[in-house]
Amino acid sequence: MLAIALLATVAASRAAAQETTAEVRTWSGQSVVLAAPWLEVSYTLPLAGGEAPAPPGGMPVPPTGAGGTQPEIRGSFQALRRAFEHEGSSPLQGRRETSVLTLSRGGVELKVPLERLAALTVFRQTVMGSSLPPYVSPMHQRYSATVTLTDGSSIDADYFNFGTAVLRGMTAQGRVDVPFEQIESVRFSR
Repeated sequence: MLAIALLATVAASRAAAQETTAEVRTWSGQSVVLAAPWLEVSYTLPLAGGEAPAPPGGMPVPPTGAGGTQPEIRGSFQALRRAFEHEGSSPLQGRRETSVLTLSRGGVELKVPLERLAALTVFRQTVMGSSLPPYVSPMHQRYSATVTLTDGSSIDADYFNFGTAVLRGMTAQGRVDVPFEQIESVRFSR
């Protein structure tokens, strides 16, 4: 019995030792260790056929594009909102897990599998003279990154577009979601 219990303890400790963790540090200085981390991205699927939803009243909206006329918006904003809330007329939104990060160096995209990442350090710089509206231009940031791979090599990316990526993982308190825009660095342990 003692041998079986010892064998079970050794097997459990090996499984725990092989579990991946991510030590995350945010721009605000918070740190969290995530067990079994995974990366998710959000996406939106456009309406089928690229058609706009039909407005209330049954008149279809003509297609826009080359040779098409621009749709005219009439009525209240409430009617317009009801048209977009109509069942089946909203674009589908979803999330999916991804296994790669895409970095750019000198205009060349590099796809790095997550299982090869040992560490990721993100750098951000405010975009001066941004063409965005004044209420958001002070928050316009450009991101770059340095990636250390599990084989010890590193990649210095001059551009890192993480889009809607969220790093998710488990803690003792439950699941934690950290949007990539808040991450300063991540160190993976396997």
